[in-house]
Amino acid sequence: MNMALKNLYIDREWETKCIDKICEEIRNNSSINIDNKTAILQLSYEYSGLMAQLIAHKLSDKDEPLDVEPVNIPYKDEFEAFIHPDQLDPYYSLIVVDSGCLSGNNFRKIEKKLLDYGYPRSQLFFTCVACDLNSIFRPDFCPIYFNGDEHMVSFWWETKTNKFDRNIIV
Repeated sequence: MNMALKNLYIDREWETKCIDKICEEIRNNSSINIDNKTAILQLSYEYSGLMAQLIAHKLSDKDEPLDVEPVNIPYKDEFEAFIHPDQLDPYYSLIVVDSGCLSGNNFRKIEKKLLDYGYPRSQLFFTCVACDLNSIFRPDFCPIYFNGDEHMVSFWWETKTNKFDRNIIV
C-alpha cells in the first residue's frame, strides 16, 4: 500500500531547540562523563553534520569542541558502513548522532559494530532529533517521536532527494 504522507517539517529554530534539549539531557545524565574522553560519532555526513558540530561545541567544557568522528552511512544496499579499527581507540565513550531515525537500521547496525569493537553498551549513547515510532531502535536521547505511517520528517536544510521511495504531501 503506497499512501501519501504528510511532511513533518523541522525548521532551524525547532532543530536548534531540540539539540539544546538533547545537550541538556546529556549533561544531566549521571551515566555520561563528558570529561572522560567522549567523542561524537557522526552518522551520515550529508544529514548529521550540523547536529554533530553543534553538540560537539555545546557539550565541551574545554577550549575546544569534542572530537567528531564521521562514519559514512550507505543508502539501502549501497555498501557496508565501515569504521576503521583504530579510529575509536582514543575514546572511552561515544555519543552516536544521526539527525533522524526512520527504520532504526542505521543505529542498530552501528551499535552492533561498536559492541563487536569492544565498547560496552553502557558507554554508547544514541541520539537524534526525530524518531519514527515504528523504528526498531529507540535512541537514548530524542525530543521528537512521530508516526511514520502518517508523516515523513524533513529538515530546513535538506535538499529534495529521490533516494527514498515514500510520497510526501506538504
